[in-house]
Amino acid sequence: MNMQRSAGGTKRRITGARLIAATTLCAMFLLIGCGLSVEAGEPVSDQATLAKTALEAKESEVRRAAVERLTDQALLAKVAVEAKDVSVRTLATAKVTNQTLLAKIALGDRESEVRRAAVERLTDQALLAKVAVEAKGLDVRVPAIEKVTNQTLLRQWAGKDPQAAIRQAAVTGIGDDRFLGRLLQPEPSAAVRVAIVKTLRAEEALRDVALTAYYQEDRDQALQRLRQAHSPVFDAAAAAHAELRRKVEALAVETDDNKLLVLAIEGNVDVLRAAAARRLSDPVALEQVALHADDREVLKILLAKLNDTAILNRIAAAADDRPMRLAAARKAEARSWRDIFDAATAKGATVERLGDALAAVSLFSEVQPEAVDGVQHACLNLIRRGDESRIPEMVDLLEGYGDKTLAEDYLNCGQPDLDAAGRSWAQRRGYTVNPGPGSHRARWGSGR
Repeated sequence: MNMQRSAGGTKRRITGARLIAATTLCAMFLLIGCGLSVEAGEPVSDQATLAKTALEAKESEVRRAAVERLTDQALLAKVAVEAKDVSVRTLATAKVTNQTLLAKIALGDRESEVRRAAVERLTDQALLAKVAVEAKGLDVRVPAIEKVTNQTLLRQWAGKDPQAAIRQAAVTGIGDDRFLGRLLQPEPSAAVRVAIVKTLRAEEALRDVALTAYYQEDRDQALQRLRQAHSPVFDAAAAAHAELRRKVEALAVETDDNKLLVLAIEGNVDVLRAAAARRLSDPVALEQVALHADDREVLKILLAKLNDTAILNRIAAAADDRPMRLAAARKAEARSWRDIFDAATAKGATVERLGDALAAVSLFSEVQPEAVDGVQHACLNLIRRGDESRIPEMVDLLEGYGDKTLAEDYLNCGQPDLDAAGRSWAQRRGYTVNPGPGSHRARWGSGR
C-alpha cells in the first residue's frame, strides 16, 4: 500500500477496461497464429497445445489467454505449478479443482498472489485447517481461517494465538456468543474486540457488552448494533449509558480523595478510572495511584500531574507498571531517553525491555523530541519480532512520532491494529491509501 495526497475537485481518468479488451483481442489473434480456433462459443479442442502455449509463449497476453481456455484439470495443474509467469500461475490456480494440489500451492508457492488464489479455491475443511496452521504468511493463514468451520479449532485460535490477525479471523466464525463474551474483556487488540462485538448474534449478548465492557468503544459499538436492530432492550441500555455519563460528570466535583483513589485503580470501566484520575490532587493519593494503576490513560494523566522529584523517584523505583517507572525516572531527569533506549537495545536486552521503553514514551502527553528516533526504531523492531504486547502504545505513538514512511510500514506489516492506525493517520492528513510500492521495511514476525 502507498499513500497519495487527495486533491480537491472531481477528476476523471481512463481505467484499464478498454485496454484489457483490446489486449484480449490481440491475444486471440496471436492464438490464431498458433493454429488454434478462438471463435466465439467454440472451445479450443487442443488442450495440450494450449498448455504448451501457456507455458512457453513469449507474450504474456497470449499465455494468459491460453490459460483462460484451458479446461483439462491435469494440464491446469501443470501450468499452475510450472509456469514462470505469476499471473499465469494465478489464473491456472483459480481454475484448479484438485484440493490436495491447491493446498500444496497455498503452502509452497513463492508468490502471495498465487497462494491466495489457491486458498480461494480450497473447500476441503481438513486441508484448510492444515493451511491455516502451517502456512508461513498471514496473507494465506487469515483467508484460510475465514473458511474453516470447525468450532474447536476456531476457539483455539481465537483464545490462544499470539497474533491479532489470527484471532480476528477466528472470532468471526465462532457461533457461541458466551464464548465470545468471555474473550472480550481480556483481549488487548482493539481490532479483535471490534470483530467480536460485530460477530455477536444475540441481543442479550450485545446488551451485556453495552453495559459491562471495560472499553468505551466496545460499549458504544454494542449499543449502536442494538439501535440498528431496533432491539427492545436498546432503551434500557441507552439509559444505562446516560447514567454512566452522569457519574463521570459528577466526579468533576468529587472531593473525597479516598473514593477517587479507589475508582482510579479499581473502577469497572475506563471512563470512571480516567475521570477519577483527572480529579485527584492530593499528592499522597496521586503517588498511590501511580504506584498501582494499570490503565494507560490513568497513568498518562497522573504523570502529567506529578512534578515533585522525590515522589517521581519513588515511583521510578517501585511502580507496578514498568513503563511508568521509566517515565517517572525520565521526568525526574534521573535518566535520558538515549540512556533508556540504549539499554533497551543493548546486547542481551529482551523484547519486553524494548516494549517498556516505547510504552514509557507513550505516557507523556507532549512529544519527546529526543525519543523520536528511538520510537521509530522500536516500532520497526517490535513489528519484525511479531510482539503485540505494546500495540496500543504503537498505535498512539504514530500520531506524534510517525511520518508517511512509518505509516506505510504499519499498513503493510500485516497487523490489523497497526493497519487501522496507518489508515487513520493518512485520512487525517488528506492522503488516500492505494495499492503500490509503499514502505514495507518490516513484516509482522519476519525476524523471529
